[in-house]
Amino acid sequence: MVSEFFLNACILITFISIANLYVKNKDISNKFSLTLKIIAGVSSGLVGIILMLYSVYVTSNIIIDFRYIPILLAAIYGGFLPTIVASICIGVFRVLYFGVSQPSIVGIVVAFIIGIGFSIICNIKSSRKSKWIISITYLFLVFSIALLIVLGISIIFFRTVVIYCIGNIGVSCIVFFYAENLIKFAQLNKKLKHEATKDFLTGLNNVRHFDKSFNSISQLALRKGEKLSLLFIDIDFFKSINDTYGHSVGDTVLKGLADILIDIVRVFDVVSRNGGEEFSILLLDCSSSHAIEIAERLRRKVETHKFNISDKVNLSITISIGVATYPDTTNKTDYLLEDADTALYEAKRTGRNKVVLYKDADHYN
Repeated sequence: MVSEFFLNACILITFISIANLYVKNKDISNKFSLTLKIIAGVSSGLVGIILMLYSVYVTSNIIIDFRYIPILLAAIYGGFLPTIVASICIGVFRVLYFGVSQPSIVGIVVAFIIGIGFSIICNIKSSRKSKWIISITYLFLVFSIALLIVLGISIIFFRTVVIYCIGNIGVSCIVFFYAENLIKFAQLNKKLKHEATKDFLTGLNNVRHFDKSFNSISQLALRKGEKLSLLFIDIDFFKSINDTYGHSVGDTVLKGLADILIDIVRVFDVVSRNGGEEFSILLLDCSSSHAIEIAERLRRKVETHKFNISDKVNLSITISIGVATYPDTTNKTDYLLEDADTALYEAKRTGRNKVVLYKDADHYN
């Protein structure tokens, strides 16, 4: 008996581990697609079926196992549809494999009652831990009533209930905490990945993500024969803003500028904060003339925008922008970074608050 229960626990842990590989990058909620919900329900049902194949026989036709825990997992993490699908799979298999008998008929009815009950319980507004505890209690109640119908009040009835309850409590606790820890690890991993590629202040791509995007996008532009423009943006006299108003105001300006950048460009363009007051925009399939138009629109938008830094004070800033385009201003994408930086330097050197398109160094006097 102990070996069968241990094997049941191992099967459940294996199922959860495999399922985690497929859903770890998705939000655990009832917003899965219809197809994924059906797959989750069938998978949970198949696990319940496997568990039945390693059941403990109380009598020749009465078995106990942990087949209802996969149904509970489907209810907790998948919602109504996966729960019902899993219940149908388990209930129908109970009759088809073990034959038509009173215990089998009771088994299929219990599977549906358990599935519906789990769905209702898991729909209440409460923590997953509370839902799990209530569901396990509900399972014990339904199981005890079903077993009473089949066995009546007898020593074997009481012994079976005690064994089932003790085994189920132990295994269900292990399964729940294992599943929850996997979810926490997945969420932590997702958070770390996000922090590794996003600027903590503005939410834009950071310089690491910019480098990665630039390499992949420039290679794509070469393969497809498309134009690629790069804008380097710098806030004029940003240091004086920090010195005059403090770094918290400077942060407000940076976040406000980030919002403007996102609002101006197209959804597929890559906007990054490269560090300090320096920003960049990768404009995909964009000629130099179009890049200049976007840059000028951005410059004017910033120039006329009032950054609210307190109830009584609105701050105005300006930006300088350097523009370089492949193949309009250079025949190599590798030169875009240096060329855009050179153009930005020229914009700042010649008065700031302007857009400069890169030209050969000989043109700069």
